[in-house]
Amino acid sequence: MISFLKIWIKGITRPKRAFAELTEKPAPHWGLYAVLIRFVVTSLTSILALYMLAQTPFEPSYLTFLSAGDYYRAEIFFLPAFGVTAWLLGGAVTHLILRLTGKDSNFDWILNVIGFGLLIPMPVLWILDWSTIALNIYGGMLTPVIHALISIWEITLFGIGLSKMRTLDLRWALLLGLLIKGGIYIPLAMIFVR
Repeated sequence: MISFLKIWIKGITRPKRAFAELTEKPAPHWGLYAVLIRFVVTSLTSILALYMLAQTPFEPSYLTFLSAGDYYRAEIFFLPAFGVTAWLLGGAVTHLILRLTGKDSNFDWILNVIGFGLLIPMPVLWILDWSTIALNIYGGMLTPVIHALISIWEITLFGIGLSKMRTLDLRWALLLGLLIKGGIYIPLAMIFVR
């Protein structure tokens, strides 16, 4: 566990070094742990707080069977499942693209990279989200700006991690990171996450 935390903290300040150390760790186990930490902690802090404060989503739900008043209560439970699903789908699409283009691919490594790419920025995002929830400004103009900046950070982390595969240069890895975040994660989040 200490080694996991060290890589997570190092990922904030020295991501190249963190992903180099991650190559020696169990895959995809650590990626799964990273995804679960991100989404379970978010569910039990930010989403639970929004529910307990009787907040409603700032955007209407695409899930019409859930009313605005019940949305955060339900999201506490389905957010971790959403995270694992997006993690697996992003990894599968990335692996498929690499295989179809004739590049070497390691599906387990891709899942570790995506997991840590999603987890590394979370201390910053949690603090900012908790602050905006406490100040009752969550969902205003500041929230989308914060989340957009975190998305850019995540894309960069995906690129750095994926570039550790021998046949993948950083530019190609960044494009794949953009696809993971912008083509898979964000469209799914627009449907399920509020």
